[in-house]
Amino acid sequence: MKRILFSLVTITSLMACDTKNTTTTSNNYPSNAFGYTLNSTTNTDLVKKGLHALITNDTATYKDTYSSNAIFHHNTDSMNLSQNMSLIKARIDSKIEMKILGVPEVWELVNNDKDKNGINHYVLSFIDFQITKGVRSIKLTISFCDLIKDGKQVEEYLIYDRTSIEALMK
Repeated sequence: MKRILFSLVTITSLMACDTKNTTTTSNNYPSNAFGYTLNSTTNTDLVKKGLHALITNDTATYKDTYSSNAIFHHNTDSMNLSQNMSLIKARIDSKIEMKILGVPEVWELVNNDKDKNGINHYVLSFIDFQITKGVRSIKLTISFCDLIKDGKQVEEYLIYDRTSIEALMK
């Protein structure tokens, strides 16, 4: 009996000292990497939801994807949410239709460190639109950068050829 008890204590002690194999993942990022990209997230879905609402003229849903104090930068012009909604209303009132051509390129960049406003999630996209007024139509590529915080778009940068839109409006 003493041998059995001694054997159990010895085996238990050896098992307790055994190293456990734990699997950890490590990234292979270069030492100067400051973040990573993802092709499908809740934030990319949020931006796509806003884009869909924009082209279907669903202003309530569009507005709901942004924080109440969101800032928009159209090329070099900056505006708040109310001013941006006024532009959308003017587009709708002018009977200008927007359609997304092809599959939009949308991805999320996540920085390791937050910026001065506490943001480290950015959704980037390049989207080809067909914009139509009456019988005239143009193709316009718009580059978006949406800053996301707490499930809302808080800032948006858009870069596009404004002269194409002005020509369509004539």
